[in-house]
Amino acid sequence: MHSPCSTLPSHSRLPALLVLALGGLAAAAPGGPVEAGGAKTLLGRVVPVDSEPFEARLVGADAKWQWTFAAGAARRRLGADALVRWGKPAEPVRGPVVVLADGGLLPAEPLRIDAGRAVLQSDSLGRLRVPLESLSGVILHWPTDHAERDRLTDRLLRAKGSRDSILLANGDRLAGVVTNVNDRTVQLERDGRRTVLARNLLSAVVFNPALSSEASKSSLRTWVGLADGTLLLVDRLWLDGALLRLVPGLAGRSSPPWSTEADRCVFLQPLGGRVVYLSDRPADDYRHVPFLELPWPYRNDRNVLGRRLRASGRTHLKGLGVHSRSRLTYLLGEPFDRFEAALALDDATEGGGSVRCHVLVDGRRQFSSEPIRGGQRPVPVRVDLTGTKRLELVVDFGERADQLDYANWLDARLVRGKKETAKPPEPDAKAAKP
Repeated sequence: MHSPCSTLPSHSRLPALLVLALGGLAAAAPGGPVEAGGAKTLLGRVVPVDSEPFEARLVGADAKWQWTFAAGAARRRLGADALVRWGKPAEPVRGPVVVLADGGLLPAEPLRIDAGRAVLQSDSLGRLRVPLESLSGVILHWPTDHAERDRLTDRLLRAKGSRDSILLANGDRLAGVVTNVNDRTVQLERDGRRTVLARNLLSAVVFNPALSSEASKSSLRTWVGLADGTLLLVDRLWLDGALLRLVPGLAGRSSPPWSTEADRCVFLQPLGGRVVYLSDRPADDYRHVPFLELPWPYRNDRNVLGRRLRASGRTHLKGLGVHSRSRLTYLLGEPFDRFEAALALDDATEGGGSVRCHVLVDGRRQFSSEPIRGGQRPVPVRVDLTGTKRLELVVDFGERADQLDYANWLDARLVRGKKETAKPPEPDAKAAKP
């Protein structure tokens, strides 16, 4: 699919962005979200779909995807389909970390394997019994280096084969059937023999990839981040007094909701509704012209090195990782109001690199950035898409040829108009409040 680019556009001045008044703050109507009884959730940045961001606390949420945020004495109620995100995700600081099949992370101690389920002990969520098919594996010793964390996490998520395996700290790998994991040892059956290995010799346990279950296909879901680095994709959540109740998609609706203190919640990012992330759909064309000979593929929800997207010390779950000189093309296929993103060089550049970015709509340039340098705060982008059919994202060389040009289109998204928004689903009776 790689082919030489046509002439890439030169840069121009960054157009002024429309400044929208915050407005709309009012007390929640009767029958709205239940407010957290006395819980103090952390202050975080609320990014609505249709207005300017503001700092607020999450103080209410009901099972119909209606969330209430407090900004001082004022209250603002938003449906999940009207929110881009709130807060920022934390990262685990120590292991073990359970890697869920949908990409979620759960810092938890594996206690045992029992009847096709892993029994886990989480500081935030208590004791959990999770089906093995919901798990990619367990990283027993969580690396301190971000790059190594990401490499090991993705190795578990992308594992192939039809057997469990154990990754040893020295780089070796043993395949078989994991029969138990506890706080000291891991048991593996292979060729009719049982092998017991001390956990301090191991790096990770990988569960049979062939048994991995599909993630929930609910039309509206949300990523939930907790202060200890827990990251869960859930089908339902609500505040019940000072507790946050969660129904993870992979846990199954027949399982009881998971619960944690509301003040542990630091991040929400809905999927579905009016926001469509470009990383969730394939590009219709990608062209990259190397400065010399090294090709760089683009990546979804990762930077060009294959690591998580990080900029200004913050991790982003959604976005595109690209390298200069490149062009991504998307055929829209349906009406959208606008394209939005934030542009930054990834923290992996350690302050190096320089690029210029452009957005073309139906072949006409609608946005061009000034040079974007490593260590610079993300630059917001907003482009009108009314009546258009083709969107092109271009990354051009900056001031230093192609050195460290690890460009991120953070939260790159298409925004549907309100008329095209599907009505949020009614809560499943089994998933409603207990």
